[in-house]
Amino acid sequence: MAEHDSDHPETTLNQCSAPFGSISNHPNHSACEANDHFALLYETHTQQFSTVIPFIQEGLEQNEYCLYIVDDNTEADVVTAMRAANINVDAVRESGQLSIHTSEELCLKSSAFDQEAAIDFWKQSFSTARKNGYGGIRGTGEMTWILDSEITPEELRAYENKLNTVCSSQGYVGLCQYNRSRFPPDVCAAIVNHHPKFVYNDTSTENFYYIPPGGEFDSERSNDPCAWQLSTLVERTKAEKALRRREQGLKELDEATRKLMCADANEITEWAADLARAVLNVEFTSFWPYNKRTGELELKRSSTELQTDVTALAELYETRAWGTFITEQTETLDHLKPPQEQLESEAPLRSGVIVPVGRHGIFCAGSTHQNRFDDMTVNLAKMIGANIETALDRAERERALNEQTIQLERVNRINSIIRRTINAIVDADPGAEIEQIVCERLAASPSYQFVWIGKPDLETGRITPSAWSGGQSGYLDRIVHTTDDTVTRGDPIGSAARTQTVQVVQDVLTDPGFKQWREQTLTEGFRACISIPLVYEESFYGVLNLYTDTPNAFSEREQTVLGELGETIAHSINAAETKRTLQASSAIELKLNIPNSDDVLARIARDTDCQIELEEIVPLTNDLSYFFFRTEDASTDNVLASGKQQSSVGEIHIIKDKETNHLFEAVVTKPTIASCIVDNEATIRSLTITDQNTTVIVELPSTVTVREFLEALRTNYPDTELVARRPHGASASAPEKNEVQKAVAEQLTNRQREVIETAYMSGFFESPRARTGSDLSTELGISQSTFSHHLREAERKLCEIVLENA
Repeated sequence: MAEHDSDHPETTLNQCSAPFGSISNHPNHSACEANDHFALLYETHTQQFSTVIPFIQEGLEQNEYCLYIVDDNTEADVVTAMRAANINVDAVRESGQLSIHTSEELCLKSSAFDQEAAIDFWKQSFSTARKNGYGGIRGTGEMTWILDSEITPEELRAYENKLNTVCSSQGYVGLCQYNRSRFPPDVCAAIVNHHPKFVYNDTSTENFYYIPPGGEFDSERSNDPCAWQLSTLVERTKAEKALRRREQGLKELDEATRKLMCADANEITEWAADLARAVLNVEFTSFWPYNKRTGELELKRSSTELQTDVTALAELYETRAWGTFITEQTETLDHLKPPQEQLESEAPLRSGVIVPVGRHGIFCAGSTHQNRFDDMTVNLAKMIGANIETALDRAERERALNEQTIQLERVNRINSIIRRTINAIVDADPGAEIEQIVCERLAASPSYQFVWIGKPDLETGRITPSAWSGGQSGYLDRIVHTTDDTVTRGDPIGSAARTQTVQVVQDVLTDPGFKQWREQTLTEGFRACISIPLVYEESFYGVLNLYTDTPNAFSEREQTVLGELGETIAHSINAAETKRTLQASSAIELKLNIPNSDDVLARIARDTDCQIELEEIVPLTNDLSYFFFRTEDASTDNVLASGKQQSSVGEIHIIKDKETNHLFEAVVTKPTIASCIVDNEATIRSLTITDQNTTVIVELPSTVTVREFLEALRTNYPDTELVARRPHGASASAPEKNEVQKAVAEQLTNRQREVIETAYMSGFFESPRARTGSDLSTELGISQSTFSHHLREAERKLCEIVLENA
């Protein structure tokens, strides 16, 4: 931080042009003595005109009648100085507002000084000012005429005292000019004593050494009493002004702090620059908050009355602002340099200060005067920075607390909604539509405007609505969601179904992944949505989707609560299905996917680059089974060759050979996916094998749970995935079909069933026969007569079952 000079000069008259009549009167002066009668002590003409010309210019601007009495200078000198200050001398003299006289015209240099005549001149001037409607009168005279007259010090004091008495009731502002180099020290001391207000060294002040008529003053303090008086007067005036400025600053700071402590963060950042300028009483301030997103200080607001480019003023601090922010050290700039493209004379700001505001940023202040920021002003600026920091900390805490309160209230509402929803599900009839109950309950709350549940189609992957409530159902007709990420990339509903994890879109308007559905969704007034998979154990029942009209509505806590709701809904659906299954003695249908299987048929599919459909499996012993499978668009020679290369294939034959569809029979000597399914009491409805995946649809009896079945299957095939689950069957003939199957299972022995299934699948019953009884008996390892016996018994029992049922 730059070193700070505590001895800055006071603001001069020609810099700020403060009204001469605005200086407060000394508390010890009585009403008649309290007037605007100034004395000016100067040593050079530059010092003289730097005070006198602004004095006259101020009077002209305030519509006052102005008098100037010349003596030490010529009238031409005074007129030239006025014109240099842009005063239109000819115009104001012609209008009568400005009158310039010489001391000779007032008979001031005559040997016999006529006090009454001089006082009468001023009284007549007062009368002229009132008659012509001027707002007041101000006059100034060069007092060197005293040196050429015979006036005594006593007469001069008497004249000054009487003039003070006359001026006190006339709205008069007077300025007596004394060239200190031409008056003896004792006369200068007397001048100081008999003027209630004083100007010296460009400082206007109340004269604390003023002696009213009849008073005394002991000037035995110095060999040069006038010099002592003047220097003491200036120092005391500076101290008085600094004290008043500090008191005013603290008053403004107190008011600003009260305002900041009642504001939110946005209001504080908007007001900071204006409040800082009011407290410091400077020409320019700006506030630079820290942007956490960009990691930079950014100009928020500037405050100034200067007629210039505000941005250019702010940029004077830009290179230094970051250093102040990271070091948290106030930096004072006594000589603020303008940008390179701007001349020093054109720069409106000459000094400044940069103050840290904690982690929130910095604020800057600037003045048109050099060395404006003394120790007192810098300390005041630091207090402003500390108060802004405290206010922003408070606003952030309150905002966080409010957000937390709002989120907590929302979660409490959600929990209440969920409790009512769960109660409705529990109390529902087993045959009721649980999905519709859930949608209606959730959509009835003010938190969600639309709710629907969708289920993916097993073949196409398209997610089809199964229940909905709230909003417009037409919305679902205009959108498409699928589990296929290549079709609808970034689909949150498809992702929830595919990954079985909660997916959230916090803002439909800005989320890039939601672009495909943005227009339709915004048209409905929805701004955020959440998709919750309905999963219980290994069973997937669809995706629950909730929409709200508020962006960023789903907090992490709410996402967790809704995820748990999804599990509860899935459990309820599972329980209802289980109950219906037990009541109807129906089975469960499962769709399984087993990727990259090393099963024997999977190896054949990879070798021949074809798709295999399993037609039938006939178990012979624990490790031996007959497999009947079809291939499409595959070379039969390649399939046979691949089968013969498999160590687990004992024999392989082609039974039916059509152009694109071929039926094969194979004797498999080791366990397979199909045999594992059958061993665990499930029935294979379809089994499709490609070079990468094995897809199986099985029917699971009510006596076996899904969990038990999957655990058994994953013992040998750990990558098994449960794709879908649903109750099996629903056709009118299903009960009859089940009864026939049950009767077959009960009436036929294992050997009879093995023989008739093998004969049927091998083409034994076709005409002409594809396989003979001798061929089949050899394959089954029994005699031909035994084969014929089992076959006739099986045929007789089947006829009994069918004909008796009919």
